[in-house]
Amino acid sequence: MDAASSCLPEYSIDVLLGSAGGEVFACDERVNKVITFDRKLIEGIRAFTPRSIIAWIKLLWSVYRRHYDIVIFAHHMTTFLGTLKLFSIALASGAPLRAGIDNGRGWFLNASLPDQGFGAKCEGAYWRDIVLALAPCASGGNLGIKVCPESYAKADSLLGNNIARPLIAVHHGLGGWIPGRAWRAELYAKVIDRLHQVLGGSFILIGGPEEVGGAEEVIKASRTELVNLVGKTSVQVLAAVLSRCDLYIGPDSGPMHVAEAVGTKIVSLWGPTNERAWGPCEEIGAPPSVCIRAPNRPKPSLYVGHKMGNVSQAWDLGDIDPEAVVDAAIRLLRSGGKVGCKR
Repeated sequence: MDAASSCLPEYSIDVLLGSAGGEVFACDERVNKVITFDRKLIEGIRAFTPRSIIAWIKLLWSVYRRHYDIVIFAHHMTTFLGTLKLFSIALASGAPLRAGIDNGRGWFLNASLPDQGFGAKCEGAYWRDIVLALAPCASGGNLGIKVCPESYAKADSLLGNNIARPLIAVHHGLGGWIPGRAWRAELYAKVIDRLHQVLGGSFILIGGPEEVGGAEEVIKASRTELVNLVGKTSVQVLAAVLSRCDLYIGPDSGPMHVAEAVGTKIVSLWGPTNERAWGPCEEIGAPPSVCIRAPNRPKPSLYVGHKMGNVSQAWDLGDIDPEAVVDAAIRLLRSGGKVGCKR
C-alpha cells in the first residue's frame, strides 16, 4: 500500500481482502474504498454451494461497477481453483492493466514478474516489486498500519496505569487455521515466568474470542500476573496495544504481522509454515526480529517452492526450547538484535 500510494499518486486506490482484515484500513487515508469478502465461503468444496456462488457473483458485480484501470493481484497462483477466482476478478474489473506474479498460470496478466516461489522473497517484497515494476519511483514502500486516534485511547484504557517496562505481548493461539503452529500453554508460561524473573516488566495476552480458553490455560500455568486482553480488542485496538509494547512473542499469525506493521520487536516461533515467506520482512522495513525453529523441524512443510502443501498433514512447532525464546527476547530488548528471517 505504501508503494502504491507513493508511486501511483494520481490513482484512487481500492482494496479487496478477506472480511477479517477490513478494519486494518479503517483510518488509512491512502485507501478510497475497502471491499471485503468472507474467504471461508470459497474454500474447497464449499465454493460450489449456491450460497457461495451467489455471494461471489455479488462481489464480481460490485467490482464490475467500479470500472478499474489497474488491478494488482497480491497472490500466488498456487491452485487451479484459486487462479480461476483471480481470473474472474480480473475479468469483472474491466481493467486494461492486470498485474501480478506469474508461476505459469498467469496467462490473463499483461504485466507480471516471475514467481520464484514461496520464500525466494518475503511476501511483502513480492507485492512491493509488482508496484515498482508498474511505476518505478524513489519510494521502496514500507509496511505500516494507520491507527485511529480512538484506538489508541481504547488501548491505553485497557492497559491501565500500572504497566511496567518492558511491556511484552504474548500470543498463545492461532484461531482455526493451521493448528500445528500452536505452542503449548505451559511452555509460554515458562517463557513468561523466566523473562519476568530476569527483566521484570509487564506481560499481556492477546488474541481473538476463539482463543479465550487457551489464555486461561496460560494464566493457570504461569506464576506471573498477566493482563488478559484476549477477545477484548478489534484489529485497530490490537494495533494500538502492540504499538505500546516493547516486544511480541508468538507464532506465525495475524497479530505477529500487526506487531511488524507497528514497529514492535518480534520473537516468532515457526514449525509448518515458511518463515522465509511469511516472517518479518527486512526488505520492507521490519523491526528487529528473531525467528526460532526447532532443531527437529529444520524446514517448513507448508508454503515451499510453488506449493502450499497439505495443511492436514503439516507438522507442529516441534521441540522449541523455551530457553531459546527467552534468550532471543532478552537479546532483542537489550541490544536491538537482527532484523527479519534469513533467506
